[in-house]
Amino acid sequence: MEDGKVVSIHYVLKNPEGEELDRSAEDAPLTYLHGAHNIVPGLESALAGKQAGESFSVKVAPGQGYGEKQKIKPIRLLRSKFPPDAKIEKGTQFLMQGPDGRPMPIWIAKVMGKEVHVTPQHPLAGVTLCFDGTIQEVRDATEEEKSHGHVHGPGGHHHDEDDHGHDHDHDHDHDEEE
Repeated sequence: MEDGKVVSIHYVLKNPEGEELDRSAEDAPLTYLHGAHNIVPGLESALAGKQAGESFSVKVAPGQGYGEKQKIKPIRLLRSKFPPDAKIEKGTQFLMQGPDGRPMPIWIAKVMGKEVHVTPQHPLAGVTLCFDGTIQEVRDATEEEKSHGHVHGPGGHHHDEDDHGHDHDHDHDHDEEE
């Protein structure tokens, strides 16, 4: 596999203790554009050179995953700042406008009544990631996918007219120490 290829994988993600953290849906593999930084760097580099049909078992250190855990004071927001139908629970991801005006992912760290504590730190920061899976399909990316930096269509990203406000992370529900 090389940069500029669209890759579909089925995977199971566990922590070093063997607890399952995430998995691809049986009928919907994770599809990404290889070389475009759509997945954690350690997994992407481990998949380089592999082909469709191959299995993989990869341990990704925090520095090549979601980063080292840092002491970051959560931001306190009122529940009313979120959409009324939003799932407000620990680990849920949202996008908010960052200091530079661009979308920035945040995760709910704690819910206390009408107050919601959010953090820009991924819930899996500081965790060694253990991936096991199979490469389902590899194909050439379209010119549009290459220029946008992500996959379009089934298993990938969908655009509204000129909408480029999106993220490529998955929602996770995990306990987080504070």
